[in-house]
Amino acid sequence: MKINNILLIVSVISLLFSAGCSKKLDINTDPNAPSEATEKLILPGILSNFAYEVAGGWPVRTSSLLTKHTAYAVAGPHEGNYLINASDVDNFWKFYSYVDVMKNCKVLIAQANENGNPGYSAIAKVMLAWNMSYVTDAFGDAPFSDAFNGEGGVVKAKYDSQEDIYKQIQTLLDEAIAEAEQTSTASPGTEDFVYGGDMTKWQHLARTLKARFYLRLSNAPGYNAATQADLAIKILDQGSISADEAPTFAYLNSPDAQNPWYQYAILGNWNTATKPSQFYVNLLAATSDPRLAYQVGVVTNDGVNKDKYIGVTNDPPTLALANYSPIDSFYSAADASLNLLVYAEVPFIRAEAEFLKANRTITPAVSAAYEEGIVASMDMYGVTGYQAYVNANKLSSNAEEAYNQIMTQKYIANYLQFEAYNDFRRTGYPSLPLNLEVYPGSSDDPFGVVVPIIPLRFPYPASERSYNSENIPSNIPSGHVAAMQIPVWWDATN
Repeated sequence: MKINNILLIVSVISLLFSAGCSKKLDINTDPNAPSEATEKLILPGILSNFAYEVAGGWPVRTSSLLTKHTAYAVAGPHEGNYLINASDVDNFWKFYSYVDVMKNCKVLIAQANENGNPGYSAIAKVMLAWNMSYVTDAFGDAPFSDAFNGEGGVVKAKYDSQEDIYKQIQTLLDEAIAEAEQTSTASPGTEDFVYGGDMTKWQHLARTLKARFYLRLSNAPGYNAATQADLAIKILDQGSISADEAPTFAYLNSPDAQNPWYQYAILGNWNTATKPSQFYVNLLAATSDPRLAYQVGVVTNDGVNKDKYIGVTNDPPTLALANYSPIDSFYSAADASLNLLVYAEVPFIRAEAEFLKANRTITPAVSAAYEEGIVASMDMYGVTGYQAYVNANKLSSNAEEAYNQIMTQKYIANYLQFEAYNDFRRTGYPSLPLNLEVYPGSSDDPFGVVVPIIPLRFPYPASERSYNSENIPSNIPSGHVAAMQIPVWWDATN
């Protein structure tokens, strides 16, 4: 089924459900309501919406500006200048996450349980947990246990603490792992666009996410880094994804079915000014990183920059946009698959976890996992002859410098991934300057930044401020500038 058809189906479904913040609906009056849909129909929409709207959508496009993977080469103020207001985040919260993905996950779980199909429930629980991690990592406290109950009369959902949300996320993933073992009356098949119904792979993904989320709390108040690290290592040892199990979502080179980065930054449906940042291009070029050619496209336009890798800043460039590098086709071709999570994250999780478990010391296990992460990242692109790069980037004997190296290499491997934003806030690595760069030789002053630090969270949405303000945590100001300077609960480094 074409992606645009799936999105149409899910758009119809989504209109019939609220995230707990709209008036009560009678879902029994329409014979075409989702309660009548089969699991085979509901699942593809969940996966396609998560890929297009969340993992490849606005939250990642914005976080990539904050982490300097990309820049937006137009006059500010805009997201690249840290202008993110309550209206900007509304769709991510209200439609993309709570309705299009998570509410439909809840519907699928309930229906699968009723019909004796735990395989579908397992996948839905993984996706519910995964999408909720995006929401809480971006906003902090949020509705979860009280959400999705609009039909039950809950019109103002209470907010769960971020700590409680992560407990629920881990429980969902545990349940998914267990349900994936069970026999189903009807089992997922080709409508599972990620793993084709292979439940062992879904178990491996669930454990990988659990390890990620254990490390997420390494600096959280009341949590011990070594303990969280040990939990991450143990769950990886039970079976995480392999390189050929890294979850991706396929796209087609046909109208309305193309890769989201192609639509966003190449085709021009939104703009063509989102490009690799000058900072990021220079970072890779300075170490002769072979991955540069797979993450950043070479300039093809005739002119002074032809055949070069040239990044942009968050201001209008001194030359026409065609004289600057695009996001490489590995990520932005019309039919390029979207990486939902890259395998290299697994060894980098292990490298950091071994480091923290050993009380921030360099052990053979740390070094081995760190180098495995670099190799895994190179292998994803089909790079050969990278041993000289690995040798030149051996871990330092200085603990803090080594930690910086681990997280910097993970940052490079997680190009265009929201996880890079989470890691930066959690660890402070890599060291990222504010988005104040200027073009070489330019005498123009940059626009500057709206917030004096790299934003630590997204402001709560305008819809919540209008209709559920009494449940928004009182310590988060309504003004977006002030709100973005308050760290989320697990971020004790800021």
